[in-house]
Amino acid sequence: LRQVGKLRQGPPWLSPASAPHLSAGDGCGHTLLAPHSGTLSSKNYPGTYPNHTACRWHLRAPPGTSLLLAFGDVDLEPSEHCAHSSLLLADPQAGTAHAGPYCRNASPTAPLLVTNSSTMTILFNSTSHRSGRGLLLSYATSQHPGRGEHPTGCREPLAHRGGRSYGVYCPAGCKDIDGDIWGNPSQGYRDTSVLCKAAVHAGVMADELGGQVTLSREKGITLYESAFANGLHSKRGSLSEKRLIFHKAEGPGLPACCLSLPACGDTLEVATFNTSSWWHEVDPLGQDRAWVAERAALGTAGHSWAAESSSEAPWLELDLGTRRNITGIITKGSSEHRDYYVTSYRVSSSRDGKNWRPYRGTGGQEDKIFEGNTDSHGEVSNAFFPPIVARYIR
Repeated sequence: LRQVGKLRQGPPWLSPASAPHLSAGDGCGHTLLAPHSGTLSSKNYPGTYPNHTACRWHLRAPPGTSLLLAFGDVDLEPSEHCAHSSLLLADPQAGTAHAGPYCRNASPTAPLLVTNSSTMTILFNSTSHRSGRGLLLSYATSQHPGRGEHPTGCREPLAHRGGRSYGVYCPAGCKDIDGDIWGNPSQGYRDTSVLCKAAVHAGVMADELGGQVTLSREKGITLYESAFANGLHSKRGSLSEKRLIFHKAEGPGLPACCLSLPACGDTLEVATFNTSSWWHEVDPLGQDRAWVAERAALGTAGHSWAAESSSEAPWLELDLGTRRNITGIITKGSSEHRDYYVTSYRVSSSRDGKNWRPYRGTGGQEDKIFEGNTDSHGEVSNAFFPPIVARYIR
């Protein structure tokens, strides 16, 4: 509280040079701050935020741009002048308060705040209290991709918007925000699903960066099947009046293709499979069973490919016959004879079959580890952001 009081007088400790680049404090919850957008929340959100904590997030947009803030939820226990718990937005360049303090009895007047500043420090603090979900905010810059659209909140439902087709801008970081989705990329999504979370599940947006998504509204269906995709598990749900379909953008001159992923514009055929090893099984009846590379194709009946049990760092290689634009991959275990499946994997690509490049995703410094299967019969899809252009995949 003493820091908040100083802030209104322009404190030296809030200068751009001393402000942290990301977040600091014991009251910080889920935080993802990407170059053009991001999401932040208080600790335990949407559960009750803790007593006697503080958090400070520093946002910095590219030079020449400004910040747009979307208030997803501000539920801090009320008190006079928001003295016990508060949210305050400050301009670190001027050293003064930009907006707030906010709490339940002094909430933001509009869900979207358009600023003229490229930097913003967001301060949250709590003392003793009994109730309150805390806070959930998202932001975008004035030059985010699809900047004709204001950023939508992470918790906005699919049915919130009108019209048969429309586009919205989703901020980065919505994947891990509380909220349910029903459906999958091939069926579409029930209109009560959380919009931006469903976009990540559908593979049309990378949660690490956010982005513009395009949807169309169609007639609902009786049952929406669950699916695991891009690290999210959707629910199995019943009829809704409308369903919404996400549309995947196609790159210039190249079709949007996936490795055995029906929701994409094209499904790639694999010319040849190659593996580090394969398992020669002799069952209890003395019968031979070969778990060879060719059995790795998704539609193959019976058992799949499996490496030798003693194999270290086994790999499966797919030759697509020619260089292709690959936007996603789907995997499945083998429930035939054995309950086998892969829980996680890395991906490498090559244009000549000799020089291999590990996949690191959007600006990643380490090899991306994809979440695989949790059982032997379900299919799990993962999208590539950016797409892979290659002939060979491992």
